[in-house]
Amino acid sequence: MLNIFYKVNGKILVSQSEADFASIKRESVLWIDLLAPSGEEKHATEAFLGTDIQTRAQAEEIESSSRFRETDKVIFANTNFLMPGPEEYTEEAVSFTLVGNTLTTLREVPLRSFTELQRRIEAMPKLYTSGYAIFATIMDQRVDLDADMIELMSKEISQYSRRINQKEDINEEFLLDINQLQENTMIIRENVVDKQRLISNLLKSNKYPKDLEPRFNVLLHQPCEFQF
Repeated sequence: MLNIFYKVNGKILVSQSEADFASIKRESVLWIDLLAPSGEEKHATEAFLGTDIQTRAQAEEIESSSRFRETDKVIFANTNFLMPGPEEYTEEAVSFTLVGNTLTTLREVPLRSFTELQRRIEAMPKLYTSGYAIFATIMDQRVDLDADMIELMSKEISQYSRRINQKEDINEEFLLDINQLQENTMIIRENVVDKQRLISNLLKSNKYPKDLEPRFNVLLHQPCEFQF
C-alpha cells in the first residue's frame, strides 16, 4: 500500500497510485508512506526519490549502533516500534528515509501512530511544513505510546513487589510471570534508548530545520527507567 502526501496551493492531497509520481513535483511531496508495498510501489518510490530504500530484512540486520546513516543527500534511519500482546511485546521494524524535505517510511504492519498522524495531516495541513516535521510528530506520538506502556509496566512491577514484600505464596507461575515481566521491561527500555540514539544522531546533522531542535531535545530526554 502506498500513500503520497503532497502540497498543492496550501492544501495536502493524498495519492495512492505510483503512476501519479509522474505528475507530482518532488519538492511538493512531504511524506511517502509504504505499508507492505508491492515491488512496483517500492521501485517507483526509489526512482522518484533517486535513492534506494532499505528492505525490512536489511533494517533488521543493522546493528543498533549503525541504525542511522547520512550521506550528502540522504538520511537513513531505522528503529523498532513495539506492539503489545497479551503477555509479551513484539517489535516491528520501521525504516525512515529523508531526501530533501521528503520523508519516506517503510513498514510491514499497520501502526496506530501512523494512522492517527494521517488523519491529523489532512485535518491540519498548516502544521506540517516538511518531512522532518512529520518525522518529529511520528516520534512524538511513539514516545507517548511508549510512556503509556512504561506506566502500565510500572504498575505491574509495583503489584509484584507488594506481593513479594507481603511474603505471599511464590509458586512456579508467579516466578514465570516475574521472568516475563523482566523480559518486557528490558525490551521497552532498549526500544526507548534506540529511539533516543536515533534522535541524538539526527541532532548532529545539518539537514533538519533548526526550529525543530527543541522538539527533538524533549524527545531525547524522555525517561525509560524501571525499578523492581
